[in-house]
Amino acid sequence: MVVAFFANFGLFYVNASLLQYGRGFSVLGAGLGILPMTLPLLLGTRYVPRLVAGAGRAVTLAAAFLATTGGLFGLSTASNRPYAVYACWLLLVGIGITLALPCLTQEITAGLPAQQAGVAGGLQSATRELGSALGVAVVGTVLTAGFTRGLPAALTDGDSAPRTVAEALAQAPARHTDIVAAYVDGADAALRATAVIALCAGVLVVAGTTWAARRTRVHTA
Repeated sequence: MVVAFFANFGLFYVNASLLQYGRGFSVLGAGLGILPMTLPLLLGTRYVPRLVAGAGRAVTLAAAFLATTGGLFGLSTASNRPYAVYACWLLLVGIGITLALPCLTQEITAGLPAQQAGVAGGLQSATRELGSALGVAVVGTVLTAGFTRGLPAALTDGDSAPRTVAEALAQAPARHTDIVAAYVDGADAALRATAVIALCAGVLVVAGTTWAARRTRVHTA
């Protein structure tokens, strides 16, 4: 659950700004622009338990992490491509979320006896909050580093380089195109870093789930 929310909140942190700065969307347009990611959640969640029962938890989680990380990496390459391409990658991320959350929730609740359901709920909330905080922290750090490194030299020669697009534009409004390009490059680098971290962590999660399932079968036998 930590890995899933790490990846998703990393995307949430930059997505609206990417749509507004990189594509010129309005605030309302940026809100509507995230809708492709919600479609799998609305339409597919009820089918996930059936998929888990048929394919197994490890396979479902592997598909979830592959979809999420593949979508994040795809988004990092689609900033300058038509929105339809960007929307397709958002849809893939949404499929990853749809597969992961019900499966992981079941994993948490099944790991404790019924009389400790409250503990399971608290653990689930804690893992979500931790993953969200880590996602924002990592993406924010990589984004800021990439953004400041890509700014025009005139803006970075002083004692303190601007850390946001607004600060940079206030100092050099005539360099709008260069500043926005620096932000988009930084955001793309942050999405790629998030995808790599989530993929590596996802491999560990799937491996751990597979190992635990095998141990359970052995002990049951």
